[in-house]
Amino acid sequence: MAPRTPIKNVDRDRLYTDIMYRYQYVSDFVGFDDTDIKALKDAAPLIAPLVPVIADAVYDRLFSFDITKQVFLERGEGFHGHIAKNLAAMTTEDEQIKHRKNFLSKYLVKLVTAEYDAKFVKYLDYVGKIHTNTPEKKSTINVEYVHVNALFGWLHGFLAETLNGLPQLQADPVARGKVLGALSKLLWIQNDFFAMYYVKDGDDLKAKKTGFLSGMSNGNKVVVGGLVASVFAIGLGAGMRYATK
Repeated sequence: MAPRTPIKNVDRDRLYTDIMYRYQYVSDFVGFDDTDIKALKDAAPLIAPLVPVIADAVYDRLFSFDITKQVFLERGEGFHGHIAKNLAAMTTEDEQIKHRKNFLSKYLVKLVTAEYDAKFVKYLDYVGKIHTNTPEKKSTINVEYVHVNALFGWLHGFLAETLNGLPQLQADPVARGKVLGALSKLLWIQNDFFAMYYVKDGDDLKAKKTGFLSGMSNGNKVVVGGLVASVFAIGLGAGMRYATK
């Protein structure tokens, strides 16, 4: 008879009041550990040359639907240049879109090269937060979650197919499987850092914690399709578990 898996205790309150604790829980649940971190970092030299291609593909996809393209009629945080006045006039070569592609490119590189510490967790939180109508940011951009979730689903498939086709990974099936698995976990952890700004779970606790998920009740239309929240897994260390009080 197979031994039972030990049950780990989880503090529900801290999941909604402590972003590091939440990050550790989700990462632990999906099984993201040191081997995943190593797989991503080892693959970073292979992924880096693909970053411009990935960024272009993301914006081509977003521009394929009017409802996602129209988001870019709003000025993004940190951009002070010209913005198209309507969808017909907007192209992926616009100054603001190039600015956003540059941000996305740096973000993608950071995902596979960063030190996975508290500072990085705050960065993941920031990436989710700036897409919502939180009072903590300057821009007025507010992306409804249905589009965020759809993009993550598309991006997951695109990255898996792209990386799976690399000759270097084709030659090593074990490494290929590990990289694709680690990337999948990673995407779901980041998705959770978006989802927590849309779902109402834990609202009773968030109201008590100033600075955590502030602006949560932002009037967003919450449309949750499929699995909302688990993970974009950027690693803790294998020994990193729920922070003790």
